[in-house]
Amino acid sequence: MENKHWINHKAWFFAFITLIILILLALVYVFISISNDDQYPHSKNEQINKDFTISFNNAELESLMNASIAQYDIQTNITKKALSFDTHTKILGKEIPIKLKTKPVKLNNDTIKFDIQAIDIGKLNISNPFILSQIKKHSDLPPYIHVNPKDESFYLSLDQLDIDNVESIQIQTLDISAKKWYFDIKLK
Repeated sequence: MENKHWINHKAWFFAFITLIILILLALVYVFISISNDDQYPHSKNEQINKDFTISFNNAELESLMNASIAQYDIQTNITKKALSFDTHTKILGKEIPIKLKTKPVKLNNDTIKFDIQAIDIGKLNISNPFILSQIKKHSDLPPYIHVNPKDESFYLSLDQLDIDNVESIQIQTLDISAKKWYFDIKLK
């Protein structure tokens, strides 16, 4: 009985670490960009053996994400149509709300594509490609995040993540409208 209890804790630990990384990567994207458009993720249709699968519904994922990024003063909101990140910044002593609204889509087993639906910075009406190009131009994102201003999206390559004791993370199902988030984890 104690063995099953440990396996449950181990699965939640890796689920928590995986979600923290996914959330932080999305947040880093908002404030930072990468240097090259040519670094598109390549399709991989290879299947791996998995040690376990982590599953979440939208409410569980939102709660976990909010708890893990609370220190950054960022809130997430997951609806059937979008995953949004809300924060604020001070400009000239005034609080300006910032909202990044995305739709995550499984591109392949290793890559999540976040289609940008809207980027709201206060009441400014700035085009998404312009904001994304500025993020890309003036930031230094890690190699597993690729920003593409032309198609108004960014990519998270799970196969390029380096997590202790995790050999690979692959997307089994990612369907925001059906509230299904499943990730296969293979341990080292």
